[in-house]
Amino acid sequence: MDEYRHVARFYDPLVGPFLRPIHRAMLTPLHSRKSSTLIDLCCGTGTLAAMAAEAGITATGVDLSAPMLDVARGKSPDVTFIHSDATAVPLEDASFDACTISFALHEKPLPVAEAILAETRRLIRPGGLLVVADYRFPQSRRSFFTGLGIRIIERMAGRDHFTHFRTYMDNGGTQSFLARSGLPGNPTATHLNGWVGLFVHVI
Repeated sequence: MDEYRHVARFYDPLVGPFLRPIHRAMLTPLHSRKSSTLIDLCCGTGTLAAMAAEAGITATGVDLSAPMLDVARGKSPDVTFIHSDATAVPLEDASFDACTISFALHEKPLPVAEAILAETRRLIRPGGLLVVADYRFPQSRRSFFTGLGIRIIERMAGRDHFTHFRTYMDNGGTQSFLARSGLPGNPTATHLNGWVGLFVHVI
């Protein structure tokens, strides 16, 4: 069952203003390394892929939600959007200079998130970039109310979604998830009062 089928039309108006600055930040490392091709896994409504295309990057977006892709395809004729499971993308090995994943790992069962991460390594050319934005634990007390708001939103996304979010955070969030997968390191930037980390790795 597609948990986004009822919210695809409302997704951008609801969360777009919060995500756009993060998406812009995710593209900065690609510009720095002159990445020319990008695959955005779990691309949702395609905002990041469309922004990449506007910046001259050849972008491909992959998502399992057909309604979300319907919205995405209306954003940019220059992006190739593929309806596919992000753990088994029907594309050749080492096809892209970079891969992005934003706010997708936390909502999956951990084995699925691990499989998605493994797929990024298959798709990225040696020396290419993996850029991940997702939840982490902040260090500031000022983040309490931001965290409360995030938990409310995650709970509203549905029981399974919230269960996966809690498991993800109980296991240390994005920084710990990446470290367990052989990609240790601190975020290069944080957003939403420290609750979101931007992680950049050369593969």
